[in-house]
Amino acid sequence: MKVSVTREYTWEMGHALKNHAGKCFRPHGHNYRLEVEVSGLLDTTSDMVIDFADLDGVVKPMIDDLDHQFLANRDDDRFQKSPGYIPWDGEPTAESIALHLYQSLYERTSLTVERVTLYETDKASATVRGS
Repeated sequence: MKVSVTREYTWEMGHALKNHAGKCFRPHGHNYRLEVEVSGLLDTTSDMVIDFADLDGVVKPMIDDLDHQFLANRDDDRFQKSPGYIPWDGEPTAESIALHLYQSLYERTSLTVERVTLYETDKASATVRGS
């Protein structure tokens, strides 16, 4: 029987949306929260799907790459010389960041990635689910 485990991660990051007519056009930041759910068969020795420390070893480097950075559309000339600027393909929305994290996790683990949910605020999130 397949079992899933979920782990939560947090970090701070800024972004701006070049093609947005609202407040998010301006540079601003969020306290992001990520939930990662993976599943697999229980190991017969440990009775675990994965040790949480091992999951951390896969996810934390991805988070460390984003922590205290600033994401903006690579075509947005406003930020290209800013410290901490990470050029993003398209708009760095919660949806596109969640999809990026899902795809990165999918490539780095043999477990089934059930979902990643990225909270941009306490009340707003984007979820990417496996099949």
